[in-house]
Amino acid sequence: MIILLFAMTQFKKYHVFFITLYMAMVFTRLLALLMRSSGYFLILYRESVPYQIYSALWIAKFSAQAAALGCILERSYATFYATNYENSKRFYFISLCVVTCTICSGLSYVDSKSDLGRKINTVCFSIFSSLTTIMLVIINRRLVKKSSGAKCNLSERYQLSENIKALRLLLPFIMVLSGNSILLSVGIVFFNVDTVFNLPECQLVPFYLPIFYFLLISTTILNLAAPLYVLYHNRKTLQKRKIGVAEIRNVLGVNIVGDGMDKEQYFQHYKTQWA
Repeated sequence: MIILLFAMTQFKKYHVFFITLYMAMVFTRLLALLMRSSGYFLILYRESVPYQIYSALWIAKFSAQAAALGCILERSYATFYATNYENSKRFYFISLCVVTCTICSGLSYVDSKSDLGRKINTVCFSIFSSLTTIMLVIINRRLVKKSSGAKCNLSERYQLSENIKALRLLLPFIMVLSGNSILLSVGIVFFNVDTVFNLPECQLVPFYLPIFYFLLISTTILNLAAPLYVLYHNRKTLQKRKIGVAEIRNVLGVNIVGDGMDKEQYFQHYKTQWA
């Protein structure tokens, strides 16, 4: 919830396409966590979790994957068309992203009858998302270095800088989604253990409790790591510290900027001199 509020405060700093898909990803991820927490509480009062909770959980995961893939496609477009993407108002593009991501993520629904097929699909999607996001970070860093030594317009440099900042926000959640998917897939496919406690399976599967607690603790750490990293990385923005006038000295060591003046006095001083 904190990350969702933080994303809303950063709305003007990023392109509207990215911030829309990013907020959708965080919101659907929050819904998935709420559904899973509901399963934890319900298991205290009954031996099994209602089928509706599993369905809502699957829909939330489906939506989070679609939004994450939409963010990756949007930043890919912003990387390869950095020159004119800043002022782009092509709203059909975000619609195309949503439709494409929904179709791609919906392929896992085709394999819903096969639990193994669905898990393999999820793991492949997680690996693809992680590798693609890391590659985008590397490509944008190289483009920034290349643009510093070449003649690039200001709009392109601004867009490349925004790409790196946006990918730093995106990468932790992509890694969390990938890590959770891989851990849960391994637990269910190889040990038939999920993060929601199942008493009948506990009685049948050897070492059920150790594996269950390992998955529960690991996924909890991953879910907390992403928002904590984003908040730590943007701690200066959250503090909203005011930066005063910098101190610049000439060759004689005399302070030519500031000199104990605040910003209003500084500009008034030079306005008087140049009048």
